[in-house]
Amino acid sequence: MKPAELLHTDAARYATNRKNAYLEKMQQGDVADKTQDELNWIWVAHYEGYREGHWVATGDDRHTTDPAQLKEKL
Repeated sequence: MKPAELLHTDAARYATNRKNAYLEKMQQGDVADKTQDELNWIWVAHYEGYREGHWVATGDDRHTTDPAQLKEKL
């Protein structure tokens, strides 16, 4: 697999694990109930956060979503 595909796979796995953990806590009544759309956005937030963290850790800022870094590139 190419590095980008591995990053996608790792980020998707991480996001799915976090979403499933929230679902488990939701079923136990430990956290607020969320709609399916809200749960999907939880997944997206964790997916993007994982990728952003990878890019920061590796110094690869080609795909950054950090507003400060984006401003510097303009």
